[in-house]
Amino acid sequence: MTKRTLLLWLLFASTNAAAYPWMLRHQLTTCATCHVDPSGAGQLTTFGRLESELLVRWTPTPVAEPMKNAGFLWFAQLPAAVNLSGNLRFGALVQPGGARPVIPLEMAADLAATFTIADKVVVHGTGGFGRRDAAAPAIVVPHCEPSAPGECGASFVARTWWVGAKAVNDTVFVRGGRIPVPFGLRNNEHSTWVRALTLTDTNAQQRLGVAASYSSGAVRAEVMGIASTTLLDTREQGYAAFGEYSFTTTTSLGVSSLVASRSALDPPAAFTSRQAHGAFFRWAPVPSLAVLAEADLLAWAGVSPDRLGYAAFAQADWEPLQGLHVMLTAESAHRGEGQRGPSFGAWVSAAWYFFSHFELRLDNVVRRIDAASPLSYSLVAQLHLYL
Repeated sequence: MTKRTLLLWLLFASTNAAAYPWMLRHQLTTCATCHVDPSGAGQLTTFGRLESELLVRWTPTPVAEPMKNAGFLWFAQLPAAVNLSGNLRFGALVQPGGARPVIPLEMAADLAATFTIADKVVVHGTGGFGRRDAAAPAIVVPHCEPSAPGECGASFVARTWWVGAKAVNDTVFVRGGRIPVPFGLRNNEHSTWVRALTLTDTNAQQRLGVAASYSSGAVRAEVMGIASTTLLDTREQGYAAFGEYSFTTTTSLGVSSLVASRSALDPPAAFTSRQAHGAFFRWAPVPSLAVLAEADLLAWAGVSPDRLGYAAFAQADWEPLQGLHVMLTAESAHRGEGQRGPSFGAWVSAAWYFFSHFELRLDNVVRRIDAASPLSYSLVAQLHLYL
């Protein structure tokens, strides 16, 4: 794999979902009230849909009836125990001067269903279509080998599926199944190095396992035992965990830890274990501005030589008008494998939530893999529809 191919894969293989850590600007420090997943991202709850209409959608005039368009398919009224939604995201990658200047992107085409039984037991699953280059670990059928990616065209994918139970006045939630890895920020820029190098993006890098989360007051946390064995993904066993404390309603600090070992079934050249340990920060100094940051120390063992690296991310999200966001992002990383200096990246992005359930986003990305590599510029345009 060439450096340019690796860069493009890290950039755009996993651009999906809707995770908004900047909702801290609205003094919403926890994720469980708005998302089915207690640690954020993915399907919204009924309350989350309403908050999206009130706080996320572009509203040049006040919304008179926020619930009018907040339901499934805008208007459907479902029983309280049933939650249905859809996630469609398509776009294009523009590479000036590249062999293919414009590459169409199919990022997500999924339906999600969640059923609540007796207010305590929750059953959740997603299903849809994806391609190997964007969703390989989540592919269910047809089965194909990573060595023959050309045979992995449109495939059925199941990104998340789990059964859970709530306890202790709903502050504790225990789940088992294919679950997003609890680590760091659930930021919407899933191709940033803090997500790509820790293998913790929410597009396709979920893992099989059991997780227990806690959310009450100023504290939210989750720990997961990983026992993954998927068709195309690397088999790993270990743990991942994070904890976050909100010092105020607009200031939160968290820590993360992950240790995973790989099965002997993997190729001999693969590392045998990896670790990631770090901290993340969320702050809204004023209602129109949110600042997000994450820094992680990385380690890989079982390769020659063993490697140490890091990944760091910082973003300022400015919302001059409700529903219109301008983001400046800086990132850096080092994979510790003879790399000639650190990697650097800069993003200038804009997102417009122009109507109920719609988002239009543009990302201008400049990256340099190391001192021996030239700067690379790409533009990603996305249209997201949340049913």
